[in-house]
Amino acid sequence: MTYRLSGFEVESEVYTNKGRIDAVLKRAKKVIVVEIKYGKGSKLEKMIEEAMEQIRNKKYYEKYAGRDISLLAVAFGEDKEIVCKLENI
Repeated sequence: MTYRLSGFEVESEVYTNKGRIDAVLKRAKKVIVVEIKYGKGSKLEKMIEEAMEQIRNKKYYEKYAGRDISLLAVAFGEDKEIVCKLENI
């Protein structure tokens, strides 16, 4: 809801020929590709890197070539801790 209020169109479970993107936020020429991880007892920093690796390795961003693209990795832990990492490409 917050993203829609800020002008983003939100798509979830966007399929590509290489996998499924957890979420895509789109507004005009801006696109944010989101991969979300949840783990019990896992290290959040490791999950963040795995999420970014998944976006890069599966080239989820290719579908949005020609737009301003950012990659967002989000990791949730069982203790309600949240870590995220944003990269512009």
